Amino acid sequence: MARTNLKQKLIEDIKGLPEKKVKEVLSFVNYLTLKEDDWFIDFVNKRGMLAKSDRKAGKKFATLQELQKE
Repeated sequence: MARTNLKQKLIEDIKGLPEKKVKEVLSFVNYLTLKEDDWFIDFVNKRGMLAKSDRKAGKKFATLQELQKE
């Protein structure tokens, strides 16, 4: 019963949002679904291992602030 109320509340909250915010909500829901897929988990793990080996090899990584400036 509580689960249904939560879903209904979410639907009501979304109805009052502008279209841009609704698109953000949909993107976030897609992300939540995606991050549970095995292929995505494998991809993230593989990229993490590559980054770790690159860092050990002395490769420089951009900071978040540097990326945001670009």
